Amino acid sequence: MNWVYMKGIPIDAQFLYRKALELVQQERYEIALRYFRQATVIAPTYAKAYLAMAACHYYLARYDDAIRLFTCAIEIDPACEEARIQRDMVMNLRELQGRIPQQSTGMPF
Repeated sequence: MNWVYMKGIPIDAQFLYRKALELVQQERYEIALRYFRQATVIAPTYAKAYLAMAACHYYLARYDDAIRLFTCAIEIDPACEEARIQRDMVMNLRELQGRIPQQSTGMPF
């Protein structure tokens, strides 16, 4: 793994973040969320950790949580265009889902 120190972010928070990314690659989102949360406790201004947590919530179809965390990442780092794009995408998806009628349990005809 290529380690690059991120200025201003404690090394233990970076370790937790990278461990969580490994878990995301294995699609173990719930466990990854625990590591990301720990990273943000250590480094509350770690925008990348909030962005990654938001992505986990998206993968788990927890769209409101994803939007909230994308917004946190943007508040911490207003230049984080990726968070804006992802948040807008999830907001649009949620809006579209609200327009799709629920499938009935009866016969389709």
